Amino acid sequence: MGVLSNRYLLAGIAGELLLAAVFVCASPFRKLLGTAALPTGDLLLLLPYPFIVWGSDELRRHLIRRRESDTPQPG
Repeated sequence: MGVLSNRYLLAGIAGELLLAAVFVCASPFRKLLGTAALPTGDLLLLLPYPFIVWGSDELRRHLIRRRESDTPQPG
């Protein structure tokens, strides 16, 4: 499966990001929940982490597939 092939997952991620933005940026929610926006420097620092997690998971999957293909099949 490709990264962009699961429409429901992409819609869920987009909805989650939108909801988080509303909770942080909309004044009534900020007051109700006690949230505040992060400084830009902190946001930039966090930017590579989703790619690191995704890349490490893809590497793990690759290693599992390679190990399974290297094991002799019975019969």
